[in-house]
Amino acid sequence: MPTVRTTMQPHVELEVGDAEYTDLKRQGLLVEDAPAAAPAAAPAKTLTTGAKSKE
Repeated sequence: MPTVRTTMQPHVELEVGDAEYTDLKRQGLLVEDAPAAAPAAAPAKTLTTGAKSKE
């Protein structure tokens, strides 16, 4: 029986049967494990207040 995490409760691991696993995967409800070499997030843009754009 596969152990999965769903998008509804990603912090809970569930044991499901083969048919249920297939249904959850088909519906896109399974949380995929993050790849080992995940790319770093881009830095957030800094917003300036009070300055008006000339566009």
